[in-house]
Amino acid sequence: MLTLRGAPVLSDFRLDKLAQKLARIDPGVQLLHTEYVHFAELQSPLGDSQRQVLENLLQYGPGDSRGPARDLSGASLRLVVPRAGTISPWSSKATDIAHNCGLARVLRLERGVAWYFQLPAKLSPDRHAALDQLVHDRMTESVLESFEMAAQLFRHAAPAPLSVVDV
Repeated sequence: MLTLRGAPVLSDFRLDKLAQKLARIDPGVQLLHTEYVHFAELQSPLGDSQRQVLENLLQYGPGDSRGPARDLSGASLRLVVPRAGTISPWSSKATDIAHNCGLARVLRLERGVAWYFQLPAKLSPDRHAALDQLVHDRMTESVLESFEMAAQLFRHAAPAPLSVVDV
């Protein structure tokens, strides 16, 4: 799985509105940064020119896509991705575009949002759950704690045998 960072997700206006909601959860919660993160399931490693084409395709939106200027090493990451076992509409279209650009080694692209927070030392489990509810739609998305966990997006299961229940 190849992971590529993308552009910031939220405008300053939306960041301000979100800060008000975060303060209601806990005054010590602070949003440091949000960015798109792209994940690519590859048939085989990309060459330099193919990787450059993919990186160019995934540069969109406002701002510099190389990430924030500040250090986020101590931040708490909440990675919001489509639920495991699903293929998002964004993924379908982005994968088609990649194939049309000659990137046949790309089996599938998927996109998530990385939320970087500064959290109080003893944030209760209830408030942590409220924070997760604020940043994702539990019907279509999952919240992960690391980029490595995103590999579950591309897990393939063998079809189960057909079973019949006599009603």
